[in-house]
Amino acid sequence: MVMKTSTIGLQQLLHEWDHGKTKTREKILSNFISRHKDDSGPDLEAEFAEAGSLFLTRITTWLRLTYLLGGNIKIQLDAIKVFLSASCGQRYLSEFLEVGGILTVLEILGLKTAKEEDKSSAMELLETISNCGRKYKEVICESVRAAAECMARSYTSQTQECGRSLLYSLAHGNPRYQKQVYQVLKDLLPSTNPGTQRVAAQGLRHIQKLVGPPTQALVENVLALLRSLYSDVQYEASELLKELVGHDEVREVVIVGLIALLTPLLDDVIRPPVSDTPLPQHLQQAAAAKVLGLMTENSNLLATIAVENGAVQSLIVVLSNVRHPPSQQHAARTLSYLVRMFTEVHETLKECLGSELLDEFLKSPEEIHKKLTPTQLDKLISNNTQVILAQNSSDDEDMELLQMTEEITVQ
Repeated sequence: MVMKTSTIGLQQLLHEWDHGKTKTREKILSNFISRHKDDSGPDLEAEFAEAGSLFLTRITTWLRLTYLLGGNIKIQLDAIKVFLSASCGQRYLSEFLEVGGILTVLEILGLKTAKEEDKSSAMELLETISNCGRKYKEVICESVRAAAECMARSYTSQTQECGRSLLYSLAHGNPRYQKQVYQVLKDLLPSTNPGTQRVAAQGLRHIQKLVGPPTQALVENVLALLRSLYSDVQYEASELLKELVGHDEVREVVIVGLIALLTPLLDDVIRPPVSDTPLPQHLQQAAAAKVLGLMTENSNLLATIAVENGAVQSLIVVLSNVRHPPSQQHAARTLSYLVRMFTEVHETLKECLGSELLDEFLKSPEEIHKKLTPTQLDKLISNNTQVILAQNSSDDEDMELLQMTEEITVQ
């Protein structure tokens, strides 16, 4: 079936649509999408003899009549997207809104009968509309929680990514609803769905600077993600924490929170392993040690805050956690940064390990856990040394410590 540009051709097409059954209409839409997905508004008008609106109206009407009954919702949404994404196709967008098209698409996100591919296409269509301007963003934001709820229920990465992209679009150039979108993402962090947690953390990282200072509650929710069994969730949480630590309002909260995650229960440290599967608190511990190292490696300010809040004592205990070598390795790497930055930390570790072992530690921090004897492990576990830093009176260095605008480099 070939679409024609003449009036007669248009009439034939509409006649075929009006009298065709589902399979016929789906074939028409499939051909339309493949041929015109990159067309501009004028191109579509030329193709449909200045009457593209007639075809769009038929597609929209069919969608509204059938979306509750199931069927191939995706192909209808994709066909509508061809019209709405066409450059200079503003009239199509206005016509779609006038018939309540946005509400229909939002309702599709909440349908139990809708397939994941239907929901992904619905998200993409909403993003297309959002990208057309602020007034369209505001219309969508009146029911934006429908998108969030869809993301929370979905376990498909495509739907998750489409949802994140939609919320990201809605947050930009939309001052009236910007904080509402931000709150929606924050509310998704405690979800039990790892995909939702991942995209929520990713979305927050991208729009945090748009909405002002973060809160302590947000920091606590992000820290909780470090306990996740999923590495991609831990990664996004770590990246977001590195963004949050750049804000004066929560800088110390982030560092203190990470330190609090370092020390496991004593029972977990000293009892022999019963399986090869790490405990959630060990994954959390390793992640906290790693992030703390990334933050302090190139920042005297963050390193100072960490040491003054007991990071050294906690990292030494983590170094003794024979049940989880990754925790030991990350703790050793972070300690190596602090040892080189502060004489007081160097002396503390020298007392715990001895001069000879300390020298080996400095040469290869990540291998030191293999060389610790039971006696040394017991000493590390029971250590309660508090490191007190000497006050730095240099005005130049104080100013340098306050320069926190640079991005922390990921090693």
